Amino acid sequence: MIIALLLAAGAGCGGGPGSATRPLVQATTHSSAIRDLKELAGNTVAIAGAGDVNLGDGVAPYLASDGDDYPWPDASEVFSIADLSVVNLECCISNGGSPVAGKEYTFRGTPQAAAGIAGAGVSVVSLANNHSKDYGTSAFLDTLANLKKAGVSWCGAGNNAAEAYAPTVLRAKDKQARVAFVGFTAIVPDGWPATSTGPGCAIAWDGDRVADTVRKASESADYVVVSFHWGTELATSPGGDQRSLAHLAIDNGADLVLGHHPHVVQGFELYKNRLIAYSLGNFIFSPPREISAKTVSVIAVLGPGGLVQAKVVPMVISSCRPAIIDGTAAESWLGAVRSYSSDLGTQMAIRSGRGFIDGAPRASTAAE
Repeated sequence: MIIALLLAAGAGCGGGPGSATRPLVQATTHSSAIRDLKELAGNTVAIAGAGDVNLGDGVAPYLASDGDDYPWPDASEVFSIADLSVVNLECCISNGGSPVAGKEYTFRGTPQAAAGIAGAGVSVVSLANNHSKDYGTSAFLDTLANLKKAGVSWCGAGNNAAEAYAPTVLRAKDKQARVAFVGFTAIVPDGWPATSTGPGCAIAWDGDRVADTVRKASESADYVVVSFHWGTELATSPGGDQRSLAHLAIDNGADLVLGHHPHVVQGFELYKNRLIAYSLGNFIFSPPREISAKTVSVIAVLGPGGLVQAKVVPMVISSCRPAIIDGTAAESWLGAVRSYSSDLGTQMAIRSGRGFIDGAPRASTAAE
């Protein structure tokens, strides 16, 4: 499946005589090409990532009238291509609790909404964010229980610090590869951090603890995906603290870094042939402004040497659900994302309304 995705991305989008598309595996003979493809297929995983999912607020009326699968059709199309998928769950899922006093925005979805997450093919959600405890500890614990009942894994939070910082390890479909997910939030309201005896989130403020958590995750899996809730709202470029944290995570074993919180898309960066998506923007949300309604999802194909190729799918949120866009609208939006990424030293090609970021394919067929 992954090789088919890669070949479609490389050959089917903008191919033909004179195409600038380069093959993902270089080989001098037919037999060596087949051997390289088999090796690459056996060692890669495809991870789909998307941004903030809020199943309360303005989204809730749509779920009540149209069902819990209402927001997910185009999202599930993207997720179905990947081996595993991850989003940031920007709300609690519960019928209980009360809004945290003094907090301007509090989000809560119903327990039934967890079934929609599962049905869309989401493998894991990050709960390391500034909204997972919006309705207090009881609703937070309900969220864990409701996700577990629906068969959705989570990272970055738990009943105590040991659970919050522990990796969630999943096996890629039809493969032997194990993928560890860890999450951290740098946006931390009072009462949010997990403690040795109390529930809450993993916090990004302590660089040594972030590094140690990622290192331990890398010891338990073949690949590590790190989720960060960070940055400045509505900023389309990452701050120095974001870049430092992302690089720290990769220096300690992360293979893919996915960010959120700014509610707009930020650029992609390749660092040591590992992909960083500094902000994937909103995803299932009720955005109050046009720039917040423009989003992307990414499918990153990873090998032992890092990124093989990433496919960036342009989307626009309409009536609280993301819709894949094509044509000139897609080309225009991807042009902006390409500019954001270029500012970070990373090139993104645009072919047939999709973005492509190439890694080092030869490096990805053998461990570094």
